[in-house]
Amino acid sequence: MRPHPEFVDRQIPTEHQLGEFVLKALTVADQDRDYSAVMESAAEIQAAYPSLTWPDGLTPEAHLIDLAWHQKEFQARRSFAWIIEDCAGEYLGCTYVYPSILGDRTADVAWWWRTGVQADREGFREAFLDWLASSVWPPLNYRLMK
Repeated sequence: MRPHPEFVDRQIPTEHQLGEFVLKALTVADQDRDYSAVMESAAEIQAAYPSLTWPDGLTPEAHLIDLAWHQKEFQARRSFAWIIEDCAGEYLGCTYVYPSILGDRTADVAWWWRTGVQADREGFREAFLDWLASSVWPPLNYRLMK
């Protein structure tokens, strides 16, 4: 699998500190805690992204396939998914960057929070978008998904 054209010469970190938040690349090793967080947060995820039907009907097996896809896409530098943790390693949510395959120099960006998590969500938003504007990332139009 070839890297996305905008990421051929870029190495996006699998782990990155954003102030009080830590991003860790989503992998199959995260199956249990990620599946649990997704399922308990399903209503909030769907409320935040009404155009999604995910995670309706998500089984553990289908979830594992999704995680393997995220892991392979990250390794190939085609799209990027991380778990959001606090500095103590508590699972707070997930974030994603999906570069467009249409050649229009855009990337969709999304994140969701685990139900009940108390976190500085606006602080995360600012830190994450600032990181996307840094020289680590190609100069794309990073669009927040709705």
